[in-house]
Amino acid sequence: MNEASVTAALHALLDPPTGRVRVGIGDDAAVWSPSPGALQVITVDECTEGIDFRRGAVTLQDAGWRALAASISDVAAMGGRPVLAVVSLTLPEDLDQAGVLQLYQGMDELAGRQRVQIVGGDLSRGRVLSLGVTVVGEVRPSNLKRRGDGREGDVVAVSGPLGLSRAGLAILEGEVDPAKLEPRLVERALAAYRRPLPQTGAGRFLGGSRYVRAMMDLSDGLASDLPRLAQASGTGATIDVERLPIDPACRAVAEAMGVPPEDLALQGGDDLELLCTVRRRAFEYLAGRAKARLGRALLPVGSLERGEGVALLRGGERRPLELRGWEALR
Repeated sequence: MNEASVTAALHALLDPPTGRVRVGIGDDAAVWSPSPGALQVITVDECTEGIDFRRGAVTLQDAGWRALAASISDVAAMGGRPVLAVVSLTLPEDLDQAGVLQLYQGMDELAGRQRVQIVGGDLSRGRVLSLGVTVVGEVRPSNLKRRGDGREGDVVAVSGPLGLSRAGLAILEGEVDPAKLEPRLVERALAAYRRPLPQTGAGRFLGGSRYVRAMMDLSDGLASDLPRLAQASGTGATIDVERLPIDPACRAVAEAMGVPPEDLALQGGDDLELLCTVRRRAFEYLAGRAKARLGRALLPVGSLERGEGVALLRGGERRPLELRGWEALR
């Protein structure tokens, strides 16, 4: 069992979207029309201790931030603006009220930065700490982006560097000795893991462009998320390894681990950058506008192609993508 097989089974079991529902199971978020000319977005993410984080590796404030960030990022991936959040907490016996408030402090800090209001939720007891965060947002009908709208020939691009959060996790998990790295690089990697930033500004900018066809967020890593986008779009894809945007901190951690830096860039989840496909003839124009509007580049990493599956291109040589990113049900 994995996420893809469960999603496919639910597609077969449940009725397809009808009426006011525009997007159902299988995308970053669901979308429906509450009234003519208006669209709302809703998504939920579960963040569970021992799977998505360890309390010894992050603070409770960090855990709260990470849980809310994941759901906000899903709304951004649809081209939307997050508005409201509700939070369901499952609390183990060793977590007291002070701990609950620390979780909410982290969520509230991010919510303030993203102009999201936390408006309610639920509390329960369980064996491990778990945070289920639902975010509701809004999107203009013309700005809605889905992962299945890519076309053969599109440029595949990302909104920022890859692998930095995975580098932070490697440090926290003891896969590399931080004493052997520059302190500034260690702090950069740890911050990326503990407090990832949803790219809501980039999501709204890209959502507003007619040149962007498909979009999703990179919550599970390019090696997992691009195959999902390509499959939903009915295409194959190629990743140009030499064009992967890899942060210096990620490179340093990979070197200390003795692995190629592109492995961290491909496999690392939680970067929360956006993955999109762009009409090829308009890419340079859109990349220039992104740099001017957002202060950051839109970075090409490959293309959508006829066929199925994803291939890696390195030095003119193609080989099948064998790496996989994060899989919660592994």
